[in-house]
Amino acid sequence: MLPVPFFVLYIAAVLELNSLICLHFNKSIPENGLKSTEDQYSQQWGPHDDEYWIFLNGICVGRNWLQNNIDRLSRTFHRPVVGVHNKTTGVIFDIIQCLIQRALLYATSDIRDCYVLVKRALYKPGIKKVVLILHSQGGIEGGMILDWLLDEVPQNLLQYLEVYTFGCLANHFSNPCRNLSTTDPVPSQETLAEGKKRPRAISHIEHYANAFDFATRWGVLHFTQAEMDGSFENRFMGRVFVNPVPGHQLNQHYLGNFFPLDPTRRFTREPRAGDFMNMDAQVDESRGNGPEGEEVLLSLAASRLLDGRDGALNNGTYGNNELRKLKMWECSRLWQYRNGATPVPVS
Repeated sequence: MLPVPFFVLYIAAVLELNSLICLHFNKSIPENGLKSTEDQYSQQWGPHDDEYWIFLNGICVGRNWLQNNIDRLSRTFHRPVVGVHNKTTGVIFDIIQCLIQRALLYATSDIRDCYVLVKRALYKPGIKKVVLILHSQGGIEGGMILDWLLDEVPQNLLQYLEVYTFGCLANHFSNPCRNLSTTDPVPSQETLAEGKKRPRAISHIEHYANAFDFATRWGVLHFTQAEMDGSFENRFMGRVFVNPVPGHQLNQHYLGNFFPLDPTRRFTREPRAGDFMNMDAQVDESRGNGPEGEEVLLSLAASRLLDGRDGALNNGTYGNNELRKLKMWECSRLWQYRNGATPVPVS
């Protein structure tokens, strides 16, 4: 058995070596975020000067991976994207950090940096839309950022914010209703149970999840499928899209499946047979947040995987009733941004 001093020295050497290796992956990131690459093709895109797109990465991502992520997002939606770097300390320590952040709401420097960037964009004159995209651990951090914004930013600015997650590891995603004036009576539980949809503070939140992704099974899929005693207990807000495939990598398993590019790698192609966006949407309104319209959208294959039962869902019940015949792309707001397009305003 090794003496204690040698054991301590060994641990210190391993930690120092890990720090040196990670220092190489984390270097050369600007304080105001990493910008997506501009090339001859991006210069031909239409202007979106009133929009600001921000990306916060997940675990085990160095500078090169972050650059690849924001370049892929930029190419998909034909908009410049700013990447905030969630620095890696190696897979083991990144997972430990995830557990601490999720359980104790511990705010690391990248959370504070991203919060400042989002808040500054919301207050910037001329900006009418701020899009925050989160992946993996970035979902945990984005949930914390959202909590801070709900406390600090007025509603007339929060309405400009939209949030989209991929492989989200968070245990909550807040989005309270903010349509009551100070003179309106507080709604009773009976009023809330009537099923009337009410505007929320953040106008659009969407979560994209692979059914066999370990992160989503610990995160978004678990917390949107848990049995709730009442509508007030589920704090995971946002529409959820579930694809019955494995994989956690952003570019390969999420953007490649949800937003595939054409052979030129310059445009998001139209959905084909077998693509997720071309699948029929099975709307499960019994999950998530019920009357508030925060739905979980499943392909038929995904509904069988997650429930262990055959059949499709219609307003939370199984049977042969008429289904809401929608394709996934018709339900996805983020899909409407592809190739520089802009979603149709909701009246």
